[in-house]
Amino acid sequence: MPNELAEQLVAGIAAQDEAAIAACFAEDARFRALSPPGLRERSGAAEVGALIAMWYGDSTVLDLKETRTAQIGDRLRISYRFTGVENDEPYVVEQHLFCTVRDGKIEQADLLCSGFRPR
Repeated sequence: MPNELAEQLVAGIAAQDEAAIAACFAEDARFRALSPPGLRERSGAAEVGALIAMWYGDSTVLDLKETRTAQIGDRLRISYRFTGVENDEPYVVEQHLFCTVRDGKIEQADLLCSGFRPR
């Protein structure tokens, strides 16, 4: 089940599909993200889905280059790397989520982001 959830989340991001991203999170999800320029926090599946989709929303090209999943104790790690193009500028970005999963949904997640780096 955790691998299916990870695949669903990464596929939603790759498709730039806010509803598909939100569907991976519990309605009462808690989300913290450390990304340039700083800490962002959201509550609820819809807010989390909107934030993640917003990060990739201006990309005209978005290609998944790598994804990894691992169970670390009671937490699920989901990592992925995308290359893309935004405003005619090619970039690479990598994110790592450490999640608590309940009933097949992410109920709490901490994300670390590399930022959108030029390539």
